[in-house]
Amino acid sequence: MFKKKSPHVGACMALHVVVSVLLFVAAVAAILGVYKAHVLSTGLAFGTTSGSLALVALAIVLHTWMKQTIACVTKCEACGIK
Repeated sequence: MFKKKSPHVGACMALHVVVSVLLFVAAVAAILGVYKAHVLSTGLAFGTTSGSLALVALAIVLHTWMKQTIACVTKCEACGIK
């Protein structure tokens, strides 16, 4: 009855969804990396190089994933739909 039209062409929307899902998987892997870098067999470790790089990677992946998710629901230039 109140069906909302997608702001993308079919192929473009599929590409946006695939990239968003891949970035979500990368975000889960980054979260696991942060856990592995900070939880050692001797206990919690903070201030290590691997821990810092894991946090930076997590921040970058989450930011990119959020931007891509927003791009799924907004209009894009590639589709040609204005």
